[in-house]
Amino acid sequence: MDRTETFRRCAVFAAGALVCAVGIAFVTRAGLGTSPISSIPFVLSLITPISMGVYTLAFNLFFLFCESLLIGRFGPAQALQIPVTLLFSLCVDGALALIPSQYGGPWAASAVYLAIGCVVMSLGIYLEVAADIIMLPGEAFVRVLSRRIGREFGSVKVCFDSCLTATAAVMALCAFGRLNGVGIGTLLCALAVGQLVKGWGRLRRRAQGT
Repeated sequence: MDRTETFRRCAVFAAGALVCAVGIAFVTRAGLGTSPISSIPFVLSLITPISMGVYTLAFNLFFLFCESLLIGRFGPAQALQIPVTLLFSLCVDGALALIPSQYGGPWAASAVYLAIGCVVMSLGIYLEVAADIIMLPGEAFVRVLSRRIGREFGSVKVCFDSCLTATAAVMALCAFGRLNGVGIGTLLCALAVGQLVKGWGRLRRRAQGT
């Protein structure tokens, strides 16, 4: 792969990370929960004065550490995930600061926010995958784990997201006595985003006439 192609793929991935962060912010601001992989950072941001983006950075660095343990090394691919994670986390906080919250507002407005968030986040994820150069640490860890245990990525991803959501729910119940930060939006996001990512792929193939 020449430098021009590498730069192009990095640019596509960076754009995908930015778009994905905006999608997560819309889902979160809907007030119906957040995406499964963001559920723990979001709940922690409700419990403490630390922002969701900072917790997102911390958790992704933890996943990067776990990924490195599984593969037994910290190589260039893992090192590249650090600035990418920092960019993504900054984008999450930036998008949350710009998008007004619908928490406690009309259900119709929350539903619109949730729908926009799912569509935008799925586009971001599609761009990240299409770049085919690097992954955010959460997905990279799941990919390495799936290869290590010999299971399909999708199946391991579902279990991974379910564990994160369940943990966030327990944390919310302990802190607030109710499911603050985890809700129907989390479930709908988990069900819809994967299908929407497939839809973006079909649109691209149709546009290319393949």
